[in-house]
Amino acid sequence: VIPAIELEGQGHEIIRLNIGDPLAYEGLPTPEHMVSAFKAALDRQDNGYGPSYGIPELRSAIASTESAKGWNCSPDDVYVTHGVTEALQVIFAAFLEEGDTVLAPGPHYPPYVAYPQMYGGSTVEYRLDPEDGWRIDLEDIRSKMDDTVRLLVLINPNN
Repeated sequence: VIPAIELEGQGHEIIRLNIGDPLAYEGLPTPEHMVSAFKAALDRQDNGYGPSYGIPELRSAIASTESAKGWNCSPDDVYVTHGVTEALQVIFAAFLEEGDTVLAPGPHYPPYVAYPQMYGGSTVEYRLDPEDGWRIDLEDIRSKMDDTVRLLVLINPNN
């Protein structure tokens, strides 16, 4: 982070990939309907921990939506996380073993490297083309596929 701040101070443009907070950027205020719902929940003292796997009604709605798309999905198949960081940790823990590889876009979110290492794996970056709207370089992915690859991370640059 410090070298990036120094480069920014020298006039270089820095793309910040370490901030997942939309309020850190101007023009993205919290929608008013969300503020109102949050205030109403606080007024009801409805602010404790929710069910570990997600609110049952939400899990049912997700299962219903996915089933309508042709997936065989029940609420028991749905696990709601509290953001991408928790989701990544759950997925990497479930799938990775010692020596496994994750292919992730570069530049990438720091947990794409840290979490695979926690489970004995490693991360190999595949190329996104900045000259072509950060599109995935499929040939680069193909060239990096081998028997150790267990997961391929696909995500757009702005979540």
